Amino acid sequence: MFYDNIYKICNDKGTTPTTVLKELGFSTGNVSKWKNGSVPNIDMCVAIAQKLDVSLDYLVLLKGSTSDSALSESDQEWLDIVAHIPEEKQQMCKDFLRTHMVIPEKYEERKRG
Repeated sequence: MFYDNIYKICNDKGTTPTTVLKELGFSTGNVSKWKNGSVPNIDMCVAIAQKLDVSLDYLVLLKGSTSDSALSESDQEWLDIVAHIPEEKQQMCKDFLRTHMVIPEKYEERKRG
């Protein structure tokens, strides 16, 4: 049901369907209609999906891509950190992090010994 989807997405993003509708200039009475099984028209769905930064597939079906909703808080934090690293320093940071992912096989025995 559409209401369940939008409620979940809004909850994940720290907002409510009513707040989203108000911010978009739509009637908040739509929430009651959705609770009773109604679905919004495509224009409203597009506006809501854009506002919530999710795909239409995710908004309507909870399938497909979403920017934040499918990510854990920790994953989102990592993305936020990386997004704020200047582009010219991102490669250096990636290389640094890769060195901490696993112990390279050729050094594994030295570490044990």
